[in-house]
Amino acid sequence: MNDSPDSTRSKSHAFWKAHPFGLHYVTDGDLEPGTRPFYDHLRPWMSPFRFPGRLERIDRYARLLRDRHLLEIGCGLGFETIEYLKRGVRVTATDLTEPATHLARSHFELEGVKPEDIRVEDVLALSFPDGSFDAVSASGVVHYSGNTAQAIREIHRVLKPGGWAIIHGFYRRPSWMRILTRLARENIELPDEEAPCIDCLTEKQILAMFDGFTIGEVEREHFRAGPIGARRGRIKMLLYERGFVPVYNLLPRFIAERLACKLTVTASRREEALQQES
Repeated sequence: MNDSPDSTRSKSHAFWKAHPFGLHYVTDGDLEPGTRPFYDHLRPWMSPFRFPGRLERIDRYARLLRDRHLLEIGCGLGFETIEYLKRGVRVTATDLTEPATHLARSHFELEGVKPEDIRVEDVLALSFPDGSFDAVSASGVVHYSGNTAQAIREIHRVLKPGGWAIIHGFYRRPSWMRILTRLARENIELPDEEAPCIDCLTEKQILAMFDGFTIGEVEREHFRAGPIGARRGRIKMLLYERGFVPVYNLLPRFIAERLACKLTVTASRREEALQQES
């Protein structure tokens, strides 16, 4: 029997409260959460530093958004938030749970940056009025929400006409990560247990959700296999690192891109959409 939407949201909240994203990359148990050594330890594994091109994209959009207001959905430990703030963007940082916002707040204090606000928000029911933000950024978030289409509608609602949605890391299919997850019977990114809901969609399905937007960029990402970073069983890690990775990464780029596991979409809210809704 399928869970109700309220049950799914409750399970999702409980999961992310217990597993703030990023903590699974901690390999030194002596590190104290919220300290500079803790964040320095995690930095190489966190967006925007882990994925090629992510910082370059932040640079480009920060130039357009300087002194303007960005809503970040799923700020996690605040690494991307800090990069936008350092580039002069006004940011309201949100996450689904208090443990994440607590760690993000500590990180901001250490880095000497101050967002407009930091608060708990659910992307499926944002508390902000219509047309509040010049841009919305979400990195690896909406496909965990339990209703990706509703998440995109909420992002559309809170954007000003012409405002940008910058959505990183949709899980796409077919992908090498989805295939490997099924073969290994283990999630590649989350080592302990599966999140309660993960939408893995075709590019056609993803782009169909951007009704009322003008698509700017569509980019397949993470089409090469690399280090996982989180703890795994030794045998599986050896098979992955010494077997799968070197063989898969020999594939020509045009083939590997067809198996990219993530998709980033940037799109602007069409002005006529606001008129039609009013």
